[in-house]
Amino acid sequence: MRELSAINLLSELDKVIPEERLILLLGEEPYLKDQIIQKFSEKIFGEKINDFDFIKLASIELTVPEYINFITTQPFSNYKLVVIKNAEDLPRQILSDILKQSIPEFTKVILITSKEINTTRADAIIIKDYTLPMNQVEVWIEKKARENGKIISKEATRELIKRLDTNFYLLSSEIKKLSMYIEDRKEIRIEDVKAIVKEIPEDDIFDFVDAIMFDKREKALNLLDYFLKSNNQENIVLYQILRTFSTYLIVNDLKNKEKHNLKEINDYLKNIFGTYLRRQTLEEIVRNLDKINISTILKQYVYLTELDVKSKTGEIDLPLALRNFVLTKLAA
Repeated sequence: MRELSAINLLSELDKVIPEERLILLLGEEPYLKDQIIQKFSEKIFGEKINDFDFIKLASIELTVPEYINFITTQPFSNYKLVVIKNAEDLPRQILSDILKQSIPEFTKVILITSKEINTTRADAIIIKDYTLPMNQVEVWIEKKARENGKIISKEATRELIKRLDTNFYLLSSEIKKLSMYIEDRKEIRIEDVKAIVKEIPEDDIFDFVDAIMFDKREKALNLLDYFLKSNNQENIVLYQILRTFSTYLIVNDLKNKEKHNLKEINDYLKNIFGTYLRRQTLEEIVRNLDKINISTILKQYVYLTELDVKSKTGEIDLPLALRNFVLTKLAA
């Protein structure tokens, strides 16, 4: 058994198909999980993917006999790739039985779950770490620009990271927009990023989250309408909202569980997000945490995270879903 980071597995897949037959993708980072599946598919099938050998299973309906049949049936090509998504929805006993099954040498199984899994089987790779060193994020952005037929300046790359952090779905989407925006020009420049990749002021996002937490529906709707005035910005809006909710959760843990002071908390946030919060903003977060049950914040964060995932798979209309969230989850 090997435990690798996502970036190390992707680098290995650039060269060879790993010998291990079971790949466990644990945790909450959807983009790099999708990249790993795509890379396995490209490495195994090239451009000749067929539905007989590339099998995607819905975990909630999966039985052990069905799983055994899928992985043991001889492939039409050299390999069979079986992907099980949302394995956290499987009954515990079925998941345990699946993990015990022997996998033929012609089959690769990728099992995806947000929960922890313990296994001692020798033919497994476990992925828990989806972080990227900042220099590798910059290399990744440059690669994405090349895939769109462009190059990107160092200044533009850093501005993208400043605005979007390491949200790979957003970075990929915005690089594509930027490539179309500059038309025949070869290089994406910092002024292009500032023109296309919108940055909503921090105070406005905190005001929106404040309205959500304290059931100020009219204010939340007005701010949401303001955020969504620009077309195709809803994913950036949701990203910034989720980042603010996660800031609340982090501050709560550091202050109330680990008893850090404000300076220590802000230093910690700087290490995560790359920038300090204004002291006034941090003090307001602390005051709000004294007024509201943390479980309420967590429930709202989890719900919005689910919207984020569904929007990336095309299951929902995100602007409509955000509006419905405000209308249905908040009191009038």
